Amino acid sequence: MLRFPTATLFIEGPDCSGKTSLINQIHAETKYSWHIMDRSQFSRKLFCDLYNRVVPTASDDLYFEMGNLNNRYVFLLPPLDAILSRFEDRGDELHDKKSLIQVYKTFGKHVERIRTFPNVTVIYDESSVKDLSKRVCTSLHFTEKPQLREVSDQVIDLVAVRGDESYPVKFTLYDDGKFEEADPEILNYKPESEYYQRIFSELHNKITDELAGKNEYDRVEDHTSRRFVYSDSTCISFIQVGIRDRIMDFHVVIRSTDVKEIFPYDLKFLYYLASTCFNRFNDVCSGVRLRFDLNSAHIIR
Repeated sequence: MLRFPTATLFIEGPDCSGKTSLINQIHAETKYSWHIMDRSQFSRKLFCDLYNRVVPTASDDLYFEMGNLNNRYVFLLPPLDAILSRFEDRGDELHDKKSLIQVYKTFGKHVERIRTFPNVTVIYDESSVKDLSKRVCTSLHFTEKPQLREVSDQVIDLVAVRGDESYPVKFTLYDDGKFEEADPEILNYKPESEYYQRIFSELHNKITDELAGKNEYDRVEDHTSRRFVYSDSTCISFIQVGIRDRIMDFHVVIRSTDVKEIFPYDLKFLYYLASTCFNRFNDVCSGVRLRFDLNSAHIIR
């Protein structure tokens, strides 16, 4: 089974929006299944702008955090009346009514810019905390068990909302070794068949040579080798297969990709390639981690 796990779930929103209550409810219902953070780099950047704080890396830090598709965000923006009612009930250590309204409006304005990100969910209604928790958990469970096409669609959506290029994008998938969508026919996909077959042969030949000691050291490598590497200056520029603690780490760097026309096929190819590498070492591996680093992820109009 393919898994697309949540690295960090960020619960965001203005003060008095219900973040702490939702976090506590999710933890109570799931026995701490997810790593959850109250606020993210989004809040840091927002408050820098709101209060004229000079943090030179604030924009980059937010950009890189949201560009990791294993990070997921839930923004709570209930009606202002609900925010003010909670404020009247409990008060706040940092805000008075005027500043609270200012923060609420600033959140609303900034959320409009990112609400269509594929890893962002915005909840505008005032639901009970149990209902909110159920909605969030259901969505995460669905997202974490994707088909390959759903993964590539998230990449496409992220690039589109960022203005047709995102530099960089990253995500990590896991597979239990069954590789249910692995299809050798991807090697015959005509526009890329020669390219895919060359990468396939070069990586497997490299592994074979290293295991046989055909390297500059005349040293026979075993499954723990750091030398199972493919590298090139073309779009799929780097692949490394490394095995540690019975997990095969299949790490891919793509220096440039048209995510709409090419990447969905590249992802299928790389998934199939990972399955064939796993088959060579399945006696010492119980699963696979597939790490993808995409630098210029773009859409050509």
